[in-house]
Amino acid sequence: MKRSSNLTLILFFTGLTIVMTAVVVVTWERVLRDPFFAWVERQYPGEENRQTRRNIQQRVEHFTISITVDVVVVTLLLRLVNHKQRALVESEKRYRALFEHANDGIGVVTAADHRLTEANNKFCEILGLNTPEVVGRDVRDIIRLDPHNGVLEVQVETGVLRARQAAPVPASNDNHKPYAFGELLDAGASGEGEFVVATEEGAQLPVSVSFNTLSTDKERLIILIIRDLSARRRLEAEREQMQQQLYQTAKLASLGELAAGVAHEINNPLTGVINFAQLLKDEETGRSDFESQMLDGIIDEGGRIAAIVRGLLTFARHDDNRRSLVSLPEAVRTSLALFGRQFDKDGIGVETDLPEDLPHVYADGSRLRQVVVNMVSNAYHSLKEKGPESGREKLLRISARRVESGGRALVRVEFYDNGVGVRREDLERVFDPFFTTRRDTGGTGLGLSISFGIVREHGGTIRAESERGEFARFIVELPTGRPEADTDA
Repeated sequence: MKRSSNLTLILFFTGLTIVMTAVVVVTWERVLRDPFFAWVERQYPGEENRQTRRNIQQRVEHFTISITVDVVVVTLLLRLVNHKQRALVESEKRYRALFEHANDGIGVVTAADHRLTEANNKFCEILGLNTPEVVGRDVRDIIRLDPHNGVLEVQVETGVLRARQAAPVPASNDNHKPYAFGELLDAGASGEGEFVVATEEGAQLPVSVSFNTLSTDKERLIILIIRDLSARRRLEAEREQMQQQLYQTAKLASLGELAAGVAHEINNPLTGVINFAQLLKDEETGRSDFESQMLDGIIDEGGRIAAIVRGLLTFARHDDNRRSLVSLPEAVRTSLALFGRQFDKDGIGVETDLPEDLPHVYADGSRLRQVVVNMVSNAYHSLKEKGPESGREKLLRISARRVESGGRALVRVEFYDNGVGVRREDLERVFDPFFTTRRDTGGTGLGLSISFGIVREHGGTIRAESERGEFARFIVELPTGRPEADTDA
């Protein structure tokens, strides 16, 4: 292809030279020769100057034709060369820009001695090096496989080497054998693999490396392409973690259904126990104070269990997303009943400041109770983590007030606890799905995200304030009353 192009160029300029010579000769003979010869005869008159005139006329004629043709042809040739050079420079700039701004690291290595002749910015960034430091170095010294991640194992598949870092394999396996990275480059014309390399700073970095060999007129080169797999591995780990959390959430949902069923089954015999105790108490039979106290205790404790069962059944009731005017104090008290005496057992004090005259909010009662339960549950676990060495009483305080904001009447509910709190860097993420600081103790990271969605769905807001080791405060604001559209309906 190249020889054909050169031959075409030679023939073009040969033809151009012939044509230009003919044009210049004709122009000389018709336009310039006679005036010039007449001028020469005037300058050198007489028979004795005939040879001089002849020499001057011939030499100037040959010189003029030759120079004119040469100037025209060389000018066109230079313009063609400049055009090609500009195109080459633009092509070089374009490919250099693509090379330097590629998302993958690209390096050019000599096949003979594995010296790196070129490397783009991403190549150096992945390996933690500067470009001047990389060029000229042996690539085997730059891409160092981490020995703690196993040996390099290579398998030939359809003519392409596929490599990975793995534990040593039995020597009897002929399809696999350990390689060093340099041997991998020497083993085939192309290949790819995933490894863990050690950067200049000593960090471990998972990378994908692929290479191809090409030959030029002077030497054989290897094109290396390196891709940082850190983000992919992180996403894979997060996906696996999310699947585990979804599995755990499904287990909790099944457990909730089971608990609701058990609560329903407990309700009937519990009612019988309370009624029988009440009948015994109502009998006109002389009893000792101790026996009367026992009967009162059975009735009181049975009533408390019945309240817990009612709260559990209410919380587990099918969510049909029907809204009505709901009393927030009542929703808080019903939700707190689900925790029974857990707070007393763990030495946690509970304070409530819930005025009965608070305006109602237009909400789905079951969802609102779910928000309260999530808030109380988070506070409970935070207070449980707080050790006795703090010297302060463990306290959960729930308060509610009517406030005005943006021309709207709102009910603001604050859930305050003086537990372990939330770190400042985690505060903005507490409402993200699956984010939890209690992963080791069974936290799913869904409670606050679900609460956030429920509050937003009801036209309210929820925000968090915290100081690590001091306190955490979650503030929920919900609009009061029935919306105008529902009122008109």
